[in-house]
Amino acid sequence: MTFAWWHLLVAAVPMVPTFWALWHIWAHEFATPQQKSGWFAFVVLLPVIGGIIYLFTGRCKALGRVQR
Repeated sequence: MTFAWWHLLVAAVPMVPTFWALWHIWAHEFATPQQKSGWFAFVVLLPVIGGIIYLFTGRCKALGRVQR
């Protein structure tokens, strides 16, 4: 079996929502710390599905960017 470039694409595309969701959770504030850690755990424990669910439901629960 030979390696082709599309093998990386097939493996990487499902991970994009997960990495984006983790970055978004980390960079934004939530109403409570439990809500933030709950979303973080949900996305980590259910990588592809958790990231997609966060995209559609959790993103609107973020209050704003973390002030640094």
